[in-house]
Amino acid sequence: MMKEFIREEELIEAAQRLIRIPSVKYDGKGTGYEKREGAPFGEGIAKALDCALDICKDLGFRTKNCNGYAGFAEAGEGEELLGILVHLDVVPEGKDWSYPPYGAEIHDGSLYGRGVIDDKGPAAAAMFALKAAVDSGIVLNKRVRLIFGLDEENDWEDMEYYLKNEELPSAGFTPDADFPVIYGEMGILTFDLVARCEEADDDSSIAGGDAGNVVPDFCSASIKLKDGSLYEVQEKGRAAHAAVPEKGDNAISKVMEALYRKKFEGNFDCSEAICRMIDFYHDRIGFYLHGEAMGCDLSDEKTGRLTFNSGVIRTAAREAVLSVDMRCPVSFGKDMILEIITEAVEPYGLILDHVRFEKPIYADQDSPVIKSLLKAYRSVTGDESEPSTIGGATYARAMDNVFAFGPVFPGRESTEHRKDEHLPVAELILITQIYAEAIRELAT
Repeated sequence: MMKEFIREEELIEAAQRLIRIPSVKYDGKGTGYEKREGAPFGEGIAKALDCALDICKDLGFRTKNCNGYAGFAEAGEGEELLGILVHLDVVPEGKDWSYPPYGAEIHDGSLYGRGVIDDKGPAAAAMFALKAAVDSGIVLNKRVRLIFGLDEENDWEDMEYYLKNEELPSAGFTPDADFPVIYGEMGILTFDLVARCEEADDDSSIAGGDAGNVVPDFCSASIKLKDGSLYEVQEKGRAAHAAVPEKGDNAISKVMEALYRKKFEGNFDCSEAICRMIDFYHDRIGFYLHGEAMGCDLSDEKTGRLTFNSGVIRTAAREAVLSVDMRCPVSFGKDMILEIITEAVEPYGLILDHVRFEKPIYADQDSPVIKSLLKAYRSVTGDESEPSTIGGATYARAMDNVFAFGPVFPGRESTEHRKDEHLPVAELILITQIYAEAIRELAT
């Protein structure tokens, strides 16, 4: 067992160092630190990569910064490459935390901070798992490479760059989901629904959410009335990952329903674009979580039921834009679902923009890599839980023979993408032990 070789205090300190860096992607609209040369995703993410590589250098690993798009650290020898894919970017922190989101404070035995589960805590665990494997004296017959992604929460430009310019592993895992191991991931369809009009309206506004893949925990609206006054409404919700919208409380839906009720009084003087978006939201989205009113409540036995999340809404003088994130069962293709969505939005004069689809993955559970990961998990925990599928997206989609592996244990509620994201320190140490065993299984 590898437990005796895990440097627990250094592991915790490394996770804290990473969490204290606000590594939100720069979007040109006030989110994230600005870009610079060598930092295509913003200064904050570049600092997180520098920090991770510095930690790995101190641990004795070979390191490389891939022009700011990604980075890696490596140990072991051999022709074959085992990859462990993590990411250092995070979603925006949101509001109303009990403790500072970038404070990396420990309270009641748990480490708090944006990214502690998704994915900086697991990144630190992977670093110290590899160090434990090296210190244990086992012979690594493969090179083990920790690949640090930097754009996982957004556009995956990091993986696009890495795939074009760096060596690909023959197998691996990504610690960015659930234990014991994930063999299937839903397709992900994201798009903007846009309502446009000719007349400008600089007085009315609706704003809510930070990211499409997060259930929004706030939304506000200020709508001009015919008497010149403003009707204002604000709502708080509860953030959650878009793949599990039932764990959140969508603040945009609350505000849009309030606006729909008020609109019936007949004294709105806002733009036609805003009015059409309000009507559409009430008729076709509402508080449904599976696209029921849209006509796309689909499911299969392989990966389950489609989920629908309204993540961000913004209005400008002549338009209203709603960003949607859908997790789609593996049995249904993009074209079929888009046809349903297009038919639903056309009567309201809305158009689809910025459509993006990430193909689902579905693997054979008898894969040697899956069996090795399962063996490592069970040898440490004694838990006989079976592999499963998820609605989330991991780097397992980027490379062949790579599977999502932890860090969330069966039956544990995960707080990623939510306020007060936290992870028990004891679990961080246990996760590291599991990953060290997985390296032994896969690289010797």
